[in-house]
Amino acid sequence: MVKLLELAVAPNDHQNASLLAGAMARLGGIHEEGLFGGVPAFVDRALAPGYSDQTKALSLKSTARDIATLRHFFLSPNLVWFAMALAMHLGCPYDVDDAAAGWARGWVLKRLALNFSVAFAYYGYWHAMLYRTKNQGGASRKYEPDSWPTAGNMAHNLWYWSLGVAQWTFWECAMCRIWATGGADFATDAAVLGDSKLLLKNVAVLLLVPVWRDFHFYVAHRFLHVRACYKYVHGLHHRNADPEPFSGMCMHPVEHLYYFSNAFFPTLLLDGLSPLVFLWVFVHLSIAPGAGHSGFEDHFQADQYHYLHHRKFECNYGSPSSAFLDQFFGTFREKLGKSGAYSGGAADEQTADAFAKPNKDGSDPAAKGPKGRTVWSKEGYLGRPQSATHFVYSCVVTPALAALAVFVATGPALSERDASLAALLVSVFPVVAALVLCWASRDALSWRWPFHKERGAFVLFQALAGLCCVLPVFMATRLVALA
Repeated sequence: MVKLLELAVAPNDHQNASLLAGAMARLGGIHEEGLFGGVPAFVDRALAPGYSDQTKALSLKSTARDIATLRHFFLSPNLVWFAMALAMHLGCPYDVDDAAAGWARGWVLKRLALNFSVAFAYYGYWHAMLYRTKNQGGASRKYEPDSWPTAGNMAHNLWYWSLGVAQWTFWECAMCRIWATGGADFATDAAVLGDSKLLLKNVAVLLLVPVWRDFHFYVAHRFLHVRACYKYVHGLHHRNADPEPFSGMCMHPVEHLYYFSNAFFPTLLLDGLSPLVFLWVFVHLSIAPGAGHSGFEDHFQADQYHYLHHRKFECNYGSPSSAFLDQFFGTFREKLGKSGAYSGGAADEQTADAFAKPNKDGSDPAAKGPKGRTVWSKEGYLGRPQSATHFVYSCVVTPALAALAVFVATGPALSERDASLAALLVSVFPVVAALVLCWASRDALSWRWPFHKERGAFVLFQALAGLCCVLPVFMATRLVALA
C-alpha cells in the first residue's frame, strides 16, 4: 500500500503519502503489528503491564482533536463495531412490520438468535485467542500473569453475560413495537437516502454515537458506584477484579437496565432517524466491552484505563476518551503502583475485594482456584448471595422487576395513568429497593460512599444520572406499555 501511494504522488509528496498510508494502516484502531502484539503509544515495554503512565496520552485537548478530525471514529475500534452494526442492519433489519402484530415467537426468537450468535462469536474469539491458545493469539503482556479464569468463573460470567444478551434483545423488540404502533418516529433507508438533509442528520448522529456513549458511561458508572447501587448491583461486575472478555457484559440485570438506557435518548428525542442509529448504539453497548476487558495490554483494544478501574475499583469511571472528567474530579489513576494523580474518596490501597476481611495470617483474602491460581473474588464462582439482603434483592426484587417489565411489554395496552405508574416502578424501584435494603442492613459506610467527600459534584452527577439513566428507561417503558 505504501509503495502504491508513493508511485501515485510526486517525489516531494512522499512524506504526505507515508503519513496517509500510516493512517490507512491504523483504520479501526488496528495496530501495524495486527490485532495482537501491538501496544498503545504510551506503553513502555520495559515496564510490567499496567505500570506505564498514561497521563500525557489523555486530555480534553486530545479528545476534542480526535472528535474534530473524526479519528475517534475511523482510527479506533469504533469503525469495526460500526461495520458490524451496518452488516446486521443490511442483512437482518428490524422486523417493524412483524412487530405491529404483537410479540410473536418467530421474530423475537430470530432476533435473539442473531444477537447471541454475533455477540458470542465476537466475545468467544477474544476469549479463545487470549485464554485458550498456547501463544495467546500473539499477545503476551497479561496484567496479572498468574491469574486465569476457572470453569466456575466462566460459568458465572457466561450466565450473566447471557442475561445481558437477552435484555438487549428485549429492548430491541420493545423499540420495534414502539415504532410499529406509532409511539416514536423513524425513517426508512429509502427516506434517508432520498433526502440530503435527513442523510446529513443521520450521518452526524452516527458519528456522534461514540461521544454520547462515553459521556453516558461516565455518568452511569458513577451512579452505579454510589454505595447502595454498588452493594446490590454493580458489585457483581466487580467480582472480576482481573477481567476476561466475557466479564465485559457480566452484569446484574439491573445494571444492564441502566447501562442499556443509553440507546433510547437519540431515538426517542430526535425525529427522522434510521433504525440503524438505535442498532449502532446497542452494538456499541454490547460488543465494545469484550476486548476492552481482555486482561491483556497488547492488542487492538487494549484498555489499561478500564483495567485499573477493575483492579482498584474506585477510579477511572470513564473511558480513555472521557479521562478528562476523571482528571478534573480527582478520580483519575494513571498506572498501577503508587498514584500521583488519584485524590478520590477511596484509599489508595483498596481493590475490588476491599470489604473482605483479611486472612488470619494477614495475606490477601482472595480465594484460590485450582493449582493455587488466584480467583477474582470469593463470590466469583456462581455468584451466591453474600447476605440476607443480597438474597432479597437478587431473588425477590430483581425477578419481580423482570416480570413486571415483560408483562408491561407483552400484555394488553395500558391506560396513560397505568403506563406511567408501571414505567415509574421499572425505572425507579431498583434504586429505592437498594437504598432501603442498605439502610435495613445497617451498612457501616455512608450511603454516598465513595463520593462522600464531594459536595456540588455529587448533586450534579446524581441529577445527570436521573436524566441519562432513569428517565430513558421511564420513557421507553411507558411507550411500550401504551403500544
